[in-house]
Amino acid sequence: MKLTRKLGILLTLFVLAVTTAGAQFFDEIVALQQELQVWEAANAADFSDVIAQLEDITGPVFRDVTEDDWYNPYVASLSEWGIVSGYKDARGRPTGEYRPGNRVTIAEVLKMSMKAAQVNELACTNTPLHPQASDHWARLYVACAENLGVRLLDPRLPADLNRHAKRAEVLTIIHDTFGDDVLPLYSSFVDTQGHRFEADIAYAYLYGIVSGDTSVEGVEVGTFRPDDAINRAETAKIIYEKLKLQVVDAREI
Repeated sequence: MKLTRKLGILLTLFVLAVTTAGAQFFDEIVALQQELQVWEAANAADFSDVIAQLEDITGPVFRDVTEDDWYNPYVASLSEWGIVSGYKDARGRPTGEYRPGNRVTIAEVLKMSMKAAQVNELACTNTPLHPQASDHWARLYVACAENLGVRLLDPRLPADLNRHAKRAEVLTIIHDTFGDDVLPLYSSFVDTQGHRFEADIAYAYLYGIVSGDTSVEGVEVGTFRPDDAINRAETAKIIYEKLKLQVVDAREI
């Protein structure tokens, strides 16, 4: 009875998470899947249909993202929530690829952040001031970004929408899109002290959204590489962690 109730609650929560794109239940679902398998073996019960559904939820959704890849949970979850999508061919048909190692552009980060923060881009009817925006696919996201005061899209010196985003820049876009009040913190990373976005890096590190570089042994080495490019897998993890934090904050209210 207890297991059945837990199953019903978690599945209901997962549907809510998919609908709102504002929660993270991947770990709970994996744990439930394992619990069902143990229960099935011990009690000769048949949960095969439910386990199959859970495998559909937690398994890879792109053919270039395998079950053993470290980024699979993040990409799979964000894909289920409609925050990220795969590539399409010239005819607009999905190729089934996520290309996790590809670098992300400023425009792509804008879209992912807006989707994660549940910003309705269709409501942004203002004409964007960005010189590239008029015929760009991200036009509506740029309009929203200007409304939200995204620093990287400041009309006085807007970033190139098509260039690769830097690691620190991704954090500023996410913080501004979510309307975070970033505290004036100092970063402990040796390569971020005095950086333009030092406070954003320190803020994200404080709340567990990002971590620093590590050695082969997994020990932090004290660097962040704020101006390095960032790929699609890494960006998915940052957004995933941001949403996870949102859920924790909501539970404490």
